[in-house]
Amino acid sequence: MGDKGHSTPAHHLEELLARAQNPFDVRDEVLARLRSAVMFQVELYGWRHRNSPPPALRCSSFRHVFLLADGSSLLLWELCYDSPDGRGELYEVYDDAAALRRSEHRVHRRMGEEGEPEGAGRAAVPFDFLTGAPGTAYPRREYPEGDSAEHARRLLRRAENHDRPGEETLRLLSTALGHHILHVPGPRVHSGDCQVWCSVYEHAFLLADGTEVSLYELEHNMTGSGRLACEVYLDESVADQAAHRLARERGLDL
Repeated sequence: MGDKGHSTPAHHLEELLARAQNPFDVRDEVLARLRSAVMFQVELYGWRHRNSPPPALRCSSFRHVFLLADGSSLLLWELCYDSPDGRGELYEVYDDAAALRRSEHRVHRRMGEEGEPEGAGRAAVPFDFLTGAPGTAYPRREYPEGDSAEHARRLLRRAENHDRPGEETLRLLSTALGHHILHVPGPRVHSGDCQVWCSVYEHAFLLADGTEVSLYELEHNMTGSGRLACEVYLDESVADQAAHRLARERGLDL
């Protein structure tokens, strides 16, 4: 959670933009929405490290998640890498994941990577959902993120609920070609307690045979100590029920 040095979301946003070489790449409408943030969280999103030939070079990307006053969340993406002259670190910030991936590829090429960097974002893979009626399709869904089997493994490893998906799901997702993370509307923060964080995210995976599997991550700090916890479920309704149960146990309404 964003409590380092008791930093507020506004102060964290100010620092993020101040150290970035390209604060102008964050759209004005995104900044306007971020002004209402009540909490924030920073997560390591990806990293790259080259030891040889010297000098050693590093490249990391971070996901800055801001919880807004209306209960929704908004992301900023930050890229951090060693400067070419070896004098320190450089920072870039984006409000679009595709822009982040393009910058990651640029830095990876400077680090000596050949072709597509391992573990970096890949081009979107289109996938159509078909109905029973011939020739009728739902809107196309895209899966822009790579290294999806490892993403599934990390997600399930950090899940704390005893009924989280097990080895069978992990084996199934080992064939994933891409994934996409989407914030699910609701459950929302209790209006009288802005210190409660409770969000559900859908992690949708595209498998090698063209089918889709989704996991639902419940991220909350209703742990007694305020520590951020992760729970993972196979069904969105079960994740929603778990969120409301945790809230009821603490006398809150979502």
